[in-house]
Amino acid sequence: MMKLGKISPLAFSRMKQRGISIDALNDLLARGQVEQHLDGAQVVYLDSPVPGPSWAGRPQPRLYAVVDAAGDVLTVERRVRLRG
Repeated sequence: MMKLGKISPLAFSRMKQRGISIDALNDLLARGQVEQHLDGAQVVYLDSPVPGPSWAGRPQPRLYAVVDAAGDVLTVERRVRLRG
């Protein structure tokens, strides 16, 4: 479980552009999966839950954040993964 550190101006701007709330970012950091990188940075991501029948044929959203070694949020993104 990570705690929310500083949010870079870029990350804050991206959050506003993409409609990602502070609560969503806190939830991501608390429940997300973490990929460690050699430079100490981390990518924290949260895949959406398994979609129900109403999601048939639609893309799934995926939320992730890049956090530096000090715990500061560098950027936040909402990606869409298309099913193949």
